[in-house]
Amino acid sequence: MGPSITDVPKSVLQDVIIKLPTKSIIMCKSVCKTWYSLISDPAFAKLHFAQAEAYPMVRPVDRRSVSRNLYLVEPEDSSGFDLKDHDCNRSRVHMNLSKYKLPVCHPEELLNYHRNGIVMPSHETERKVSMKITQIDDNNNEVDLGDGFAFMMQYDHNSYNLVNSCNGLLCLSYFFGNRPAAVCNPITGEFINLPHGPKHEKAMTLIGSGLGFSPRTNEYKVMRILKEQTPDTNKVAEIHTLGTGSWKSVGTARCSDSELSFPTCVKGMLYWFCDKWSGCSVISFDLDTEEFQSVPSLPFEDGYDVSMGDLGGSLCLCKVESFEINVWVMNDSGPQKLWMKKISIHTGFSRSWPRGVYIPMKYFENDGLLMFNSRLNAFFYHHPGNHSPFIYLKLREIKYSSSEAISHVPSFISLKDILVGKDVEILNINSRCAVLKLPGETEALSLVEENASF
Repeated sequence: MGPSITDVPKSVLQDVIIKLPTKSIIMCKSVCKTWYSLISDPAFAKLHFAQAEAYPMVRPVDRRSVSRNLYLVEPEDSSGFDLKDHDCNRSRVHMNLSKYKLPVCHPEELLNYHRNGIVMPSHETERKVSMKITQIDDNNNEVDLGDGFAFMMQYDHNSYNLVNSCNGLLCLSYFFGNRPAAVCNPITGEFINLPHGPKHEKAMTLIGSGLGFSPRTNEYKVMRILKEQTPDTNKVAEIHTLGTGSWKSVGTARCSDSELSFPTCVKGMLYWFCDKWSGCSVISFDLDTEEFQSVPSLPFEDGYDVSMGDLGGSLCLCKVESFEINVWVMNDSGPQKLWMKKISIHTGFSRSWPRGVYIPMKYFENDGLLMFNSRLNAFFYHHPGNHSPFIYLKLREIKYSSSEAISHVPSFISLKDILVGKDVEILNINSRCAVLKLPGETEALSLVEENASF
């Protein structure tokens, strides 16, 4: 017999597989036992993550269905995002949209419908589904939301909110109250449920949460910030280390009553953007010392059309101002942290240029910038050296009313290898509700380049 594929040296095989798109690596696990063993090895997962890049993770969102589909946007091959302008012709977009799933919030409820032969209503049906919807508030009390409210919110009840991404993990929260509820790895299909927080003497409202990583302790931590429902409001900060069974108080947060948005973890710091009528600011929490830290004043005054995220390992702010899209990054290499303008995109003197929030997804070595605008369900790629500096990539073949995107680093690292304790139950996204075909889940999603002239 001639040579077999199993005769390829492990080191060579590993170098080849590790460079493939994420979905292709998953498919390689089905080739043979040797490949399955190689890809399932924690050492392979660590090597893959060390060289993995952040790419957009898109989630279609519709209040009329349970939104559990995710699409990772990756290059089809090693050539990367082929978004170059060739002889003034339209570029060829070589991207692969691979589908993954989020866990559902109340799987037993959906399984009961399935067992009883009851089909969840689709977008076109208006048949009333009888269900009782309750939520656990921030004081751990069960609240009945009522039959009428249940009819309106029957889909939201089973969907998680997407809070943020950190090192291949997604933090999820309940739709009602936005309380952190679970952490999942969509690539491995694993997730864990978070414990309920401590009870409080006064009624509390959550204004911010997020997942981060402490490099010093090598631990993943979930933060939540709550305020008292009284005129003299105090902001209570609580933290949960993944793998433990409880939350602990870490003092009070210095922020306004406004909701905190765009939670972002960079270099062991967890940041939130705070927008209020009197101005805007960024607050930060050091996950190593578990203390709040000061952040330099922002380079602008109002918080309209602002987003925040991780751009190449640095905290960044993106703001639309007049006929420009400006991107600032925080420079922390010196004795003091400073905001520095990294990119300034001139959109032209056109009132038809689409407004809204532009969220930076990825900054390329060739100075290209990929952004996402949820209002248009579209990506914008900008490169100052191209003949046509803007490439407009529209999400197509989708009936959802809107979509959201987050910058995400795909990871094959198992949750069992990062949890502090061993007593937390690790669940599988695909083990129970995979048999269910929920409304809208079979619809395809594609990315199509369109004319960017506005």
